[in-house]
Amino acid sequence: MLAMMALAAPAPAQARPDIIEARGSADGFGRVLAIGDFKPVRDPTYRAAVAAFGEPASERRRDRAKSCIVNWPGAGVRITFANFGVGSACDRDLGRSQSARAYGDRWRTKRGLEVGAPVTRLRRLYPRASRHGRRWWLVTGVSLIGVRPHRYPVLAASAGGGRVRSFTSRSALRETERAPDRLPRR
Repeated sequence: MLAMMALAAPAPAQARPDIIEARGSADGFGRVLAIGDFKPVRDPTYRAAVAAFGEPASERRRDRAKSCIVNWPGAGVRITFANFGVGSACDRDLGRSQSARAYGDRWRTKRGLEVGAPVTRLRRLYPRASRHGRRWWLVTGVSLIGVRPHRYPVLAASAGGGRVRSFTSRSALRETERAPDRLPRR
């Protein structure tokens, strides 16, 4: 009888993977479409991130409140918000997402690359990815800010020990992350 009850018991629910998705561009800015349930392309506010991930574990103001680093360790997400010169970036209605880091084995890209996957899988799923130190630029855009247009990573994977450790996405580009190579010719 106990054996039959064990067979009839439902299997434990598997946690659904969270997907990080971005779209690149050969001649303009890329777009971050989704970081799990947070859709910055629709609503990039700090408030929308709280609606997706719940109350954060920590919030840190930087640069006189021009940026705000918010961490959700339970979700495996850290997002930097900016204010664009109006109020505090930590204000939930004013802060706009600029970059995010997704870590933990629940994260994967739209193409199926998971945190923890070997770099060989990364290279199969993203044959055009380019390596920049420990980061692989999976999806790129072109920043039109600055002296000349330059490529930047809209979605990147950090790797160590031959495995993917985390994903980062960027809505904007810091000048220090500029690609050293030229733009592809059309």
